[in-house]
Amino acid sequence: MLTIVKGPYLQWPTEDSMTIMWETSEQASSRADVLMAERIHSGYQGNYKKPEHVVSTVSNKGYCTIHQLTVKNLEPSTIYFYNIYSACEKGEIESGPHPLKTAVRKGEPFSFTVTSETGGYSGFDQSNGRINRNIFHQMQRYRPDLTLFVGDLVNDGQNYDDWEKYFFRPGKDFIINTPFYSCLGNHERNASWYYDFFAYDPPKNYYSFDYGDVHFICLDSTDFIKPEHYPNSAGEISSGNAQYDFLVQDLEATSAAWKIVFFHYPPYISGGYQVEELRKLSPVLEQYGVDVVFNSHTIVYERSHPIRGGQIDENDGIVYIVAGGAGAMPDWFLPKREWHTSQSLAVPHFVQVVVTSNLLELRAIDEEGRLFDALKIRKGTNGRKEFL
Repeated sequence: MLTIVKGPYLQWPTEDSMTIMWETSEQASSRADVLMAERIHSGYQGNYKKPEHVVSTVSNKGYCTIHQLTVKNLEPSTIYFYNIYSACEKGEIESGPHPLKTAVRKGEPFSFTVTSETGGYSGFDQSNGRINRNIFHQMQRYRPDLTLFVGDLVNDGQNYDDWEKYFFRPGKDFIINTPFYSCLGNHERNASWYYDFFAYDPPKNYYSFDYGDVHFICLDSTDFIKPEHYPNSAGEISSGNAQYDFLVQDLEATSAAWKIVFFHYPPYISGGYQVEELRKLSPVLEQYGVDVVFNSHTIVYERSHPIRGGQIDENDGIVYIVAGGAGAMPDWFLPKREWHTSQSLAVPHFVQVVVTSNLLELRAIDEEGRLFDALKIRKGTNGRKEFL
């Protein structure tokens, strides 16, 4: 029989479109319907009636196992519902209706969550995946508009089964209604499955996107720091490197109120696996006004003081956050903090971020839903920051 192996799950939200993906057990056709539902005081899901009015449909009669359809002509910042269908000689499947929300307009507040290490922690995890499931469950409670995963989704990216075991299965109920972005970690091993399962802009290992008042940039630190040279770069982090040049040109082109960059290896961490070579990116990030950098790799939580020019700068600094969330390795911390560390704790966690045009609020929350760190960044009309 034809079955759904992964998903459905959401990718690459824009103000007028959403990409929907799923995997089937056999080669099959693809179709996705987006439906509008009437809002009422109580009803089917989140005070909506069961949706019946189809507003957009996209299909692919060609057979495949990994299905990717982009539904267009939607309205910004709007909740819809979607159904997916596949069929072949071995049967038919459908799933839905599931909610989705298009990207918000500029000037509209939104929220997102950040975590990582759903697979990277697996070799140390004695909980049988409980931590992964808890982190996904806690993030769902906050109903984010999107989520960032900062690498190491799997234990071995070249092992097909790992993608289901460590990410798609424990995260199923979350990614079915929350679009997500990810960067490559060392555990992905630059495997082809990363490129097959995710619908990011080419070359996929680095890309950028806008959402509301934020410009996000994903980088591939495993390309800057190749495995055979780790933790050194062998000279790749400079002009002339395709990814480095992309970063410069992309930052030059954006006028977004907030700029957030995420990549796996941490340039600042009071613990093991710090990759100081990546501080070569900091002058570019500082020059173009990046506000926050999210990293992982060291399986702990750590937030830096605002840093600029290798020093603490409470007016124009960048906050570096290590969100190695789906696990905790307290023994990986140094005996004492480094100068750049503001707050740190080795507990399973995620980071929740709320963004408005002039305020960015970050909250670190553990797997039981407890708040253990918070920061607000207020930005004036002159671009100067105030850290609260």
